[in-house]
Amino acid sequence: MTTDTIQQLIARGALAETAELAQETAAEAADAPVEAPATATPAAPAEAPAAAPEAPVGTLVRTPVYGLPLNPRPLLEQLKGASFCVSYATRGKLGSQLEDAIRLVGEGQILLVDNGAFSLHKQGVTARDESYLEGYEAWAQDILDRCDQAIAVIPDVIGGTEAENADLVRTTMLPFDRAMPIWHMHESIEYLLYLCESFDYVGIGSSGKYWNPQSPEWAARMGFAMAAIEAWERGSNGAYIRPRLHMMRAQSQAHQFDLDSADSTNVAMNHGRYRHEGEGHVARLAQRAAAKLAAVSGPEAEHQVKRPLLAWQEMAAFRARLDAELLELWSELPLAA
Repeated sequence: MTTDTIQQLIARGALAETAELAQETAAEAADAPVEAPATATPAAPAEAPAAAPEAPVGTLVRTPVYGLPLNPRPLLEQLKGASFCVSYATRGKLGSQLEDAIRLVGEGQILLVDNGAFSLHKQGVTARDESYLEGYEAWAQDILDRCDQAIAVIPDVIGGTEAENADLVRTTMLPFDRAMPIWHMHESIEYLLYLCESFDYVGIGSSGKYWNPQSPEWAARMGFAMAAIEAWERGSNGAYIRPRLHMMRAQSQAHQFDLDSADSTNVAMNHGRYRHEGEGHVARLAQRAAAKLAAVSGPEAEHQVKRPLLAWQEMAAFRARLDAELLELWSELPLAA
């Protein structure tokens, strides 16, 4: 699907798009702290501006994901039943809290296993480094094996090209049904739709011209991307179901779009400021931090029903049954003379 085709579908009414609404969206985000850019790549050529839709209310279940580590360690108990994010870049600081996260992640929640690419990039480590790839994917696979709700982010190159990141997606050793590729916002809409067609989970990372979630450019790009996904799904006449979409870091703006989840380290980094509130201060801060998402959360959307969090288990059970049946059929074949 070309960009022209996408724009034609959007123009037919898939989603409302006006520059004025994009400015309102950016203004609403202005009171939120600026978060670090996911990448530092040059911006792609500008596309026709598109705005974010009005804040959708009750259209899907929205999940806040809390970044770890959170110290002192016992305080994590206050977030029992929540979703968490653990990063390969901070695995040393995380230590045994990884076991706590696996134990405490709630039913219907996720444990996001982040590749730590941005933090490691600042240390001079690239996702093209074989030792990094092997180390991260082994670490992530171990978590996947021990936590049913775990989803692993596929390695990506910070400052890399779309082709480089697409190559990492194609060659990853992580299981596709539990892997999350990242679409960097400077990359093409066509590549975003390819990822949506190929994976159950797709992450969105601010990058290039769109690194600042407070900017009008960021809001317009997100609006265009969400409109393109809706147009792609609607135009398929039921052939395609959108994946679960996760916003990397920019949780304070995630409520403005039909996103399934978003992560933030706000609680882990800032809870110390609220110790004076007494027992339970971490849980209360987490509730406040997720208030915008909670306000627009609703029942499961169609794509969430059709792409359940533990869909990989159903597929694994199906494959196991199929293998057993094939083995039985093979055993019944007469031996060659």
